[in-house]
Amino acid sequence: MLQISENGIQIDDLSTIQNRLVSAFKSIYGDDINLDSDTPDGQLLGLFSQELANVHQVVSFIVQMLDPYQATGQWLEQRAMYAGITRITASYSYIDDVIITGTPKTTVPINSIFIDRSKNKWVSTEETTLNSNGSARTKFRSLELGNYIINALEEFTPSTIILGIERVTSNSNSYGGVDEETDEQLLNRFMLSHSINNFDDRQGLQSALLNIIGVSKCIVYENFTSNTDEKNIPPHSLNAVVLGGSDEKIAEVITKKKIGGCGLFGKIEKNYLHNGLSRKVFFDRPKKIDVNVSMLIGRYKSFDDINTEQIQKNLKNLNFNIGENVYASRIVSNINLVDGFYIKSLTVNDSNIAEIGYREYAQINNVEVLIE
Repeated sequence: MLQISENGIQIDDLSTIQNRLVSAFKSIYGDDINLDSDTPDGQLLGLFSQELANVHQVVSFIVQMLDPYQATGQWLEQRAMYAGITRITASYSYIDDVIITGTPKTTVPINSIFIDRSKNKWVSTEETTLNSNGSARTKFRSLELGNYIINALEEFTPSTIILGIERVTSNSNSYGGVDEETDEQLLNRFMLSHSINNFDDRQGLQSALLNIIGVSKCIVYENFTSNTDEKNIPPHSLNAVVLGGSDEKIAEVITKKKIGGCGLFGKIEKNYLHNGLSRKVFFDRPKKIDVNVSMLIGRYKSFDDINTEQIQKNLKNLNFNIGENVYASRIVSNINLVDGFYIKSLTVNDSNIAEIGYREYAQINNVEVLIE
């Protein structure tokens, strides 16, 4: 029966509940009572059993959702709020300089929709009229919330034909877009939250940096020796390597978290005004390393279909930390999530290992699957 103890919760399945009720009914009305499923008493007993089973499942679910390591969705958000952590919500991406060319005096209405080469939609944030030379500058915002990356000189096509418009080109990179934080990412920040309030602690600084909106990866290296280490970090210094987030916010967090006398190392230099004094902060941005996966697989049965698209998707969804090498042997488990084949050969960047530098991170972008 339903029990809650120091070891957790124990519930009964439908069959156990129904057998217990049958025994109880017979103890009251006698062993000769007919409780078959086609009798009124049997059907009533079935209804009682099902409702009790539903109650057991609900109580079990509630207990599970109170555990932050099992909670999902709004339940996880409620647990995280006890540590002062809220889910990072999505924001729009923006492009501040878009050049439109075409027939002079052509007007492009506000909220006109344009499509980039990745089929993502963008809207104009203002009404724009081409000048006498047939050119104008305007601004775009992504139609949907999320991080959409556009580089300078990339072209757009109008979603619907606008007479007089010949070419639409981005003259600057997109910025500002953030995807909504997943349960996994929120839980990871929650697990690290105990370190945020630490001082003079590398992990405390790393946790605080990961809590910045837009930061998706971060690692803080520490050299506590009296010599420059293998990462080229000077003695008694910290080196923060951060992907995402604004330079200003990163500089603020580093300034407030590190103690006086501790050196900072990095190629990016940013000043932050703290307690009336301008503090110079150094940190690094990681470089993305594209990893190509190539595999040769064989079918278990001659005519079995193999979902190669799912294999590619599973590998491209892998998330690697800064400085984490990619081993062919370590990604096999993600490949084997798809059935019907065995692996004959597998390489990453034409080797058994793709070595990643201390200030780099791996991203699997190309997966070649050959079936023999």
